[in-house]
Amino acid sequence: MIKQEGDSRFSMRIMGERKENRSDKGVGKQSPRALNGSVTVFLSMILLCMISIMCALLHSARLAGSGWYLQTAMNSSLDSLMSKYHREAWERYHLLLLETEGKEALADEFSEYLNQYLECDSVYGLRNENTQIKDEVLVTEDGGSPLEEEILDYMKFGIFTDLGDEASLTEFSEVMRASDGIHAVKESYQIHSEQAFRLEEILEEIQNSLGRQQEMLDECRDELGECRGTAFIKTAEKMAGEMERIPALMEKYELTAELFKKELDESERKAEQKREEIGETAWEALKGQMDSYRSYTDAEGERRLEVERIAEETQKNREIVEESIERAVEVKEYIDSWEGDDEDDELDEEKLWKNVRSSLNRCRIPTPGYQAGIEDRQRLGILQKINNMAKMDLLDFVLPKGAEISEREMKMGELPSGGKDGYKMGLDSVSAKGLIDRALINKYVEVHFPRYENEQQEGEQKRQLFYEQEYIINGKRKDRENLSQTVKKLLAVREGMNLIHILGDSEKREEARLLALALTGAAGVTPIADIAAFFIMGVWAFAESVEDVRALLQGEGVPLIKGKEDWRLNLDEIFNFVDKKEKISEGGGKDGPDYGDYLKGFLLIQDRIQRNERMMDLIQYNLSGTQESFRMNRCAVSVEAECTAKGTVSTVRKRAAKKY
Repeated sequence: MIKQEGDSRFSMRIMGERKENRSDKGVGKQSPRALNGSVTVFLSMILLCMISIMCALLHSARLAGSGWYLQTAMNSSLDSLMSKYHREAWERYHLLLLETEGKEALADEFSEYLNQYLECDSVYGLRNENTQIKDEVLVTEDGGSPLEEEILDYMKFGIFTDLGDEASLTEFSEVMRASDGIHAVKESYQIHSEQAFRLEEILEEIQNSLGRQQEMLDECRDELGECRGTAFIKTAEKMAGEMERIPALMEKYELTAELFKKELDESERKAEQKREEIGETAWEALKGQMDSYRSYTDAEGERRLEVERIAEETQKNREIVEESIERAVEVKEYIDSWEGDDEDDELDEEKLWKNVRSSLNRCRIPTPGYQAGIEDRQRLGILQKINNMAKMDLLDFVLPKGAEISEREMKMGELPSGGKDGYKMGLDSVSAKGLIDRALINKYVEVHFPRYENEQQEGEQKRQLFYEQEYIINGKRKDRENLSQTVKKLLAVREGMNLIHILGDSEKREEARLLALALTGAAGVTPIADIAAFFIMGVWAFAESVEDVRALLQGEGVPLIKGKEDWRLNLDEIFNFVDKKEKISEGGGKDGPDYGDYLKGFLLIQDRIQRNERMMDLIQYNLSGTQESFRMNRCAVSVEAECTAKGTVSTVRKRAAKKY
């Protein structure tokens, strides 16, 4: 047993020494078995990394694939959704409009299409978690800009040779704007002409009153000379009553003169604002005529002093006449009550009335120091009557014989424009491209919206207005009112251009000046003659414009800027103008823009928002005839959707947009 324990200890010591020897050898050099094991570990780690990368790539590809699948599904679903455009809107107006009841309803409809694609997905396992319509652009937004874009997108595929080039469109728009400014200035100064004539009429009334006073004064003296006291008192009382009119006439004169001067200042200010719009050439022609009104008001100050002098002297004369009447009453009472002491006593009535006559002789009727400015009131009255026609509804006056007017009316309360009428210009600064675009839209309006024609055809759409282009310009609910307002605008344009023609034609100016001299008589050397001449030119231009509009409504053309050969009315013919409801003259050219071209001119310079809204009014009104619920403010032209879908691995969110 002792021997066995010794052998065990010896063996353990030997094993310990071997281990130490192995440790010492390992420090210096590894064994082949140890080297082979480390390579295995290293390759295992590389393989693990490669597998991880492959898995990451596969996962990334799966994510990308699910995203592209969802994007494709959304694009296709939007295509399906947008394909539900309003068919009649396309057939009648070539507009792509998607009716919608709001974003939520649109999202539900979009989801129906999208879910069909996702249900077919057997790879990514995508399921629709949330779908939203992030944005929808309605055709009525931004003043109808989406409508403009759709119209231009459609019209650019057409071939139109009658649009005009940049230069012609610019000239046409400038002439239309200039004529509007000229007409506005002319209208205000025609009012001032009437005010000047009214002042002259008051002066003439004062002059006539003084003449009647002088006649009655002479009559009173004769009656006193003949001792007819009762007759004298009666005539003197009439004379005193006539004298009472002078202060009232003086007050009327002063009020009219003050109003004239105040409104003239305002008209000059407004005219100066339109100077650029009118153009320098036309402005210089107008300015020479406008200055005559200022000359008249400057000279009016002297005449006002004269009127005041007459009023003061008349007041003194009235006191004298009233004093004479009192004396005459006393004398008459004395004579009536006189009884002589004896039969030989006689009453010296002549001596009694002589005292009254001495009192009356102090009365001196003043002589006016001016000449009344109107000699021929009959012809002036005719001209004033013609001028006042410009304020009337002249539709029936200018219509061709036998023409029938549509009485249709738009009966719809809710309109994109809000139902606001009137006409607003909006061509302050437009580029050449802008003018071409406007011309394209004008062409679209011409093709898709009817207008007045001499021979009107009954349309298939029974509720459709006949004069839709006129509605776009004026915004009235009734065909008749729209046509009437269009006629007024045509008259204004033609009147402005006709006036510039007269001012630029020395022969016509001379004719007007000679007629003015005949109307004002001896006052022809005063500024009232120049005012009368400009008034005559304005009336002549208006009468010519009526003939122009008659020609346009008959389908003829009227040059925008006339030459002598295009003129229709002589100056003498306008005195037969008032009672003529048919064309007075068959003269003048028939070439030039026709009625439809003038409408394009109004559209060319019309405010684009107003034009767009009224186009949408008509589209909505006409389409609601077959679909009562149709509204333009529920029609989209662009939709943007967002979808969140959950797959087997991850959640994907994508957006898609579609525009017509």
